[in-house]
Amino acid sequence: MYQISLEDKEGLEQYLLNRQALDGGEKLEHLEIAGHGNMNMVLRVKTNSRSFVLKQSRPYVQKYPSVLAPVARIEVEHEFYRQMEKAKAWQTKKPQIFWFDKEHHILCMEDLGVSSDFTDIYRKEVDVTKAEIAELTKIISELHTVPLKGPSIQNVEMKRLNHSHIFELPLVVNNGFDLNSVVSGLHEGTEKFRGNARLQQCANNLGNIYLNGGGEKLLHGDFYPGSWLRTKDGIKIIDPEFCFHGKPEFELGVMIAHLKLAQQTSGLMKDLFVYYHFDSRFDGSLFTKFAGMEMIRRLIGLAQLPLDLTLKERLDMLDEAYELVIHG
Repeated sequence: MYQISLEDKEGLEQYLLNRQALDGGEKLEHLEIAGHGNMNMVLRVKTNSRSFVLKQSRPYVQKYPSVLAPVARIEVEHEFYRQMEKAKAWQTKKPQIFWFDKEHHILCMEDLGVSSDFTDIYRKEVDVTKAEIAELTKIISELHTVPLKGPSIQNVEMKRLNHSHIFELPLVVNNGFDLNSVVSGLHEGTEKFRGNARLQQCANNLGNIYLNGGGEKLLHGDFYPGSWLRTKDGIKIIDPEFCFHGKPEFELGVMIAHLKLAQQTSGLMKDLFVYYHFDSRFDGSLFTKFAGMEMIRRLIGLAQLPLDLTLKERLDMLDEAYELVIHG
C-alpha cells in the first residue's frame, strides 16, 4: 500500500500523476497536516492552481499506532458520503468528494479552507451559541431521516473497535491507561469505577445494544465537537468513519455527553430537544444511559479530551455519569 507522507512531496506528486489526478502543468507546492484527527493521515495538498485534502486510513490509529484499526474504514466513510449525495439538506454540510482510491485507501475531498473544530468549547470561557446548537441538532436530525438506499451500513469492525473503548476498556482494573498523566490523582480517584460489577453489567447491556441492537437510522457514529467544523461557509460535518445504521439514542447520547463535559448551560442543552425531530419509538432512558457511558469513557478512557476541569470536577462528573448509566 502506498502511504502518503508529509515528507514525500515528490512521491505524492508522482502518485497523483499516475492517477491522472493533476491537471496539465499542475505542480505540488506545499503539504501540511489538515486538522488534528486521531484516526487517519490527513494532508492538505496545495498546488500552483488549487488545494485539496487527501485522507488515508491505515491498519492502525494514526495518533496511537499501537492500536490496530480496520484499514477499510475509509471505504465506509466513502459510502456514507455516497449515500448523502441525495440528501438535499446535507449538500452544504459536508466536504465535496472528488475521487476514491480503494486499493490504497485514499479519499480525495474538498479543502474546506481555514476552519476550526468545536473542541474549544471544552474550555470554560467558550460556549456554543444557540444558533450553533440549533444548526447542529437540525443537521443530525436530518441525517436520521435519510431514506435507506441499498444495503444498510453495518461497519462491524469499526463498531467492535469503538465498543471496546467505550464499554469495556475504561472499566478494566489493569487497563494500562495512565490517568495521572492527565490530572494528578485521577487514577486513584477513579478506582471505584474499574471493576465495579454493577457498572460493568450495565455497560455490557449497553454494549450489546450498540453492537447488535439493530436500528434503521443512518448515524454519523462519532458526533462530537471534533467532528464539527466552523468554516467560512458555515458548519460542516467531517469524519464519519464510525457511521452505521443503528439507534439514534446512541448518537444523541454522545452529543449531549460532550455538551455536559464542556459544561454548557442546561438551557442550551435543552435546545437539542427543541430542534431534533423525535419519533414515538425514541427511548429516553436508553439515550440517557448512552450519554453517561460516553462521559465515563471520555473521563477515564484512552481517548482523552482537552477538558478544562479540575480533579474534583472530573470526579463529580463521573459520579453523575454513573447515576445516568445505572438509573437512566
